[in-house]
Amino acid sequence: MSEDRDLIPDKVAYQTNKRRMAWVLIILMGITTILTLAFPDRLAEAESILMTQYISMCGLVGAYFGFSAISGRK
Repeated sequence: MSEDRDLIPDKVAYQTNKRRMAWVLIILMGITTILTLAFPDRLAEAESILMTQYISMCGLVGAYFGFSAISGRK
């Protein structure tokens, strides 16, 4: 595992970019939720696409926090 960490030349920028990605996804998930609650009739046609997008964003954010927790313990 230490070999993988040596492949990242700028670890601070790498962590910052991952954190920014997670925050952008959390904000997009909030916007998606608000729009779905505010305009359910307009978003009914795109329900399957929105649910797939929402699940994917949840997976990315969950993976970020999970891997950050695992790497923090070591």
